[in-house]
Amino acid sequence: MNNPCIDHGRAAARAATTRRVFLQQAAGAAAVPLVSQCLAAEDSARGKGRLVFVVGTHHYHPELSMPPLAKELERLGFRTSVILPPGDPEENRNGEGVPGLELLEQADAAVFFLRFLALDDAQFGHLQRYLTSGKPVIGLRTSTHAFRYPADHPRAAWNEDFGRSVLGTHYLRHMQSPTECRRFDQAKAHPILTGLDDQPFTSPGQLYIVDLAPGCVPLVIGRGEAPREQVVNDRFRTRLVARTESDIVAWTWQNRYGARVFASTLGHPQDFAVPQIMRLVVNGIHWAAGAPVPDASTAINTFRLEIDA
Repeated sequence: MNNPCIDHGRAAARAATTRRVFLQQAAGAAAVPLVSQCLAAEDSARGKGRLVFVVGTHHYHPELSMPPLAKELERLGFRTSVILPPGDPEENRNGEGVPGLELLEQADAAVFFLRFLALDDAQFGHLQRYLTSGKPVIGLRTSTHAFRYPADHPRAAWNEDFGRSVLGTHYLRHMQSPTECRRFDQAKAHPILTGLDDQPFTSPGQLYIVDLAPGCVPLVIGRGEAPREQVVNDRFRTRLVARTESDIVAWTWQNRYGARVFASTLGHPQDFAVPQIMRLVVNGIHWAAGAPVPDASTAINTFRLEIDA
């Protein structure tokens, strides 16, 4: 049986073997020994706590980006585990869903990068227990639309509720161009924006249109373009999406379960090579986990994945 929990270096190597374009990068990397158990022995000092990263899609390649992100968070003082399912778990295409979710029981905070999951009762139970515990939640990119159960399934409401009730928005639409980002000046004193000045920066990914819940605190604004305006309908509202749109791409919230939330629709595989985005995500994880945010003088390492979205 595949071991769903591996250290971040091993996760990157394993994922690389499934991506021919990634082979040269993997071949040049230093070998990392395979850990024999999901969790290494506890250190005498816990540092900033344990982060569990849950990869639940291959869309935007979080199977490649989350292991090196975990490695950077570990360098900064967290202990990390990456749940990396075999194959693509969307709509249970791999026949195994996301094994290893029981690790959430030992998490101090969890980082989710999910899309269109249809977990079985046991796996969903692990996830639901974590969410309803009120522990910190970090959600990236497609996690706003984490589930795709059939309409007659008992958990079909979670197709929207993970986004709306856990992260603060469901998915509505995305634009077609790279996203021009800037700090939201009214939030410039927020700890998550430590080290981000007022200079704009670009995400290679497309802007997601959001519909944030009351109480969400905007941190970063993005601007994107589309070939034409569209009227978008869902079960909540009808909205005109113009050819050029600005919207919020990173925010905080206290969700319905009382959890401290940092969420962002950033997460394109090349976003982590952008210093401002990497610092934003690292800071957001610290803040959500209740750890001191690195000061502006602390170096945050970026990484580049030589793959397409």
